Amino acid sequence: MYEMDISVRHATLPQQGGTPHASPQTCVAFSGDNRWFATGGYDGRVVLYDRATGQPRWTGQHHRLVNGVRFAPSGDRLASVSADKTCQVWDTRTGQLVNVLSRQPDDLNCVSWLSDDALVTVSQDGTGRVWDLTDGMLRDTVLSHADHCMFVDASADAVATCGEDAVIRIWDLQGACLAELGQAGHAEMCRWSPDGTILAASCDDGHVHLLERDGELLGKIGPYETAVKSVAWSPDQRHVAIGAYDSTVRIWSVSTGEELVRWSGPHLWPRSLDWAPDGRHLISGTTAAAPALLPVPDQLGDTVHGDVETVELTPTTTTCGVNHVSSHRDVIALGCDDGGVWLAGSTPRRLPGGDGSLVNTVSLHPHAGLVAAGTFSGLVWVCTLEGEPVASVRRLHPINRVAWSPDGNRMAVADYEGTLDVYRWQDGALVPETAYYGHDGAVKDVSWVDDQRLLAVSTDRTARLISSDGALLRMFTGHGELINSGSVTRIGSREVLATASRDRTVRIHDVDTGELLTVLVGHDESVKAVAWGHCDGRPVLLTGGYDFTARLWWFTDTAELAGSRRLEAHANAISSVTWAGSDPVTAGWDGRVFRWSIDGDDARPQVVFG
Repeated sequence: MYEMDISVRHATLPQQGGTPHASPQTCVAFSGDNRWFATGGYDGRVVLYDRATGQPRWTGQHHRLVNGVRFAPSGDRLASVSADKTCQVWDTRTGQLVNVLSRQPDDLNCVSWLSDDALVTVSQDGTGRVWDLTDGMLRDTVLSHADHCMFVDASADAVATCGEDAVIRIWDLQGACLAELGQAGHAEMCRWSPDGTILAASCDDGHVHLLERDGELLGKIGPYETAVKSVAWSPDQRHVAIGAYDSTVRIWSVSTGEELVRWSGPHLWPRSLDWAPDGRHLISGTTAAAPALLPVPDQLGDTVHGDVETVELTPTTTTCGVNHVSSHRDVIALGCDDGGVWLAGSTPRRLPGGDGSLVNTVSLHPHAGLVAAGTFSGLVWVCTLEGEPVASVRRLHPINRVAWSPDGNRMAVADYEGTLDVYRWQDGALVPETAYYGHDGAVKDVSWVDDQRLLAVSTDRTARLISSDGALLRMFTGHGELINSGSVTRIGSREVLATASRDRTVRIHDVDTGELLTVLVGHDESVKAVAWGHCDGRPVLLTGGYDFTARLWWFTDTAELAGSRRLEAHANAISSVTWAGSDPVTAGWDGRVFRWSIDGDDARPQVVFG
């Protein structure tokens, strides 16, 4: 039997002057009766808002990030699902937690109501399960995919699910599969039209596909140059709204395929999108502390006469999460949700620059007093440590990582679409030199092994050793999930690679032979970051995970594991780790950065940011 320790928490009332979220929102929803809307976030919060006032009414809490929120048909209940493997059901009026559903053994990604008394949840384990809320029990129905099940939506008589196996399945309410729809790439989201006859699927080929139940393709809306993440139908079924990772939300005509209205802003994070039942507003997640409520024009036609109406948005609140950390000597640089690059210390200092979009990555130059940064909107820029701008490059896709080479003569840039580019740093400018397209997924991390070799890791579950001129030297496999981070060091005569994965493990390989040396198990959630260092003269691996903990793993001179210990101080997931000399440094989405002093069995955290 799968067991879980669950402490029941009821919602809290909003604090005067407080912000709804401390992190970007991952999911949004309107209630069918137009009374409420709700958001969930990376901070584990579930926030219910009064539609009439737009103000938070109460805040609930999960132990991990929230992946989905959805109202019951009556609007009296709100369900939220989380990476803590639970579905929580809330009374919308009081915020009381009325049920906790917890039998699926992996992260829950989405939820949809079948009726006021039944709902379906889908999970990383590839299954969808139906719950009877009259007794809180699982029904026998099992909806299955060959890979992670990411989204579910129910109509009056059918359920649609989509997964990372690049398949959409349609089921009847008893769990029989009615149709299997293959796609040109996997679908991020699938939503039924209000009358339940057409399925809109946001796909990673840059389109929203409109599909009949038998799989016939009625049309595609797009194209987009970036990933299409979310879609929502207008109540009259004439229009769809699409959210993409180009920081836009757009309304399109279903009949003509024309774009009608566009909202854009560096803080828009439309991983989730919903259209109000009265048709008057859209809601989108943001990287700010509150969602964006977007007023829909009163008269929406099917064609545009002249230019598309474009609305530029600016955030009114910010969040404090730290996404990445880089250190060189005594300088620690941070990339944050608030769109800033900060230098940590007793008096943290924000450097000017950027475009307002969250900063995913930073890298300190090895000797020139420069810092490079990359944003969600695709901007790469370089400035001095005093904040003077030096160079910038605009790219099409979100930037996952920038990294200077050890000699400082090159910069590697990795993006969401799977491209790894190497730029030459020449006369204060970034000059394109080499591109590598070998990964079949987003490149999550890149680091330099030396001036001629790079390590790239990807959502395709591989790590690749690549020469600076773009040749593949060796590929490392074995992880069961995407790889978040990688790091290489020398231990004795061996070059040793560590890779951290969403499968909760760290794999240690010999770089030259490809031999798997060991697998580190200890984190009970996704391992987000990994970095080699030395402590007390011994090689040490520092890891950080979604379980809010960091760990130190000591190795012998023959690359054998000699011991480990936990570091606990963060109140949210750890996003990035590095070393400042012999001191571990951990950064988290709780907005804090710790520099740790290790003395034997004593580990003391010092706050350097937050």
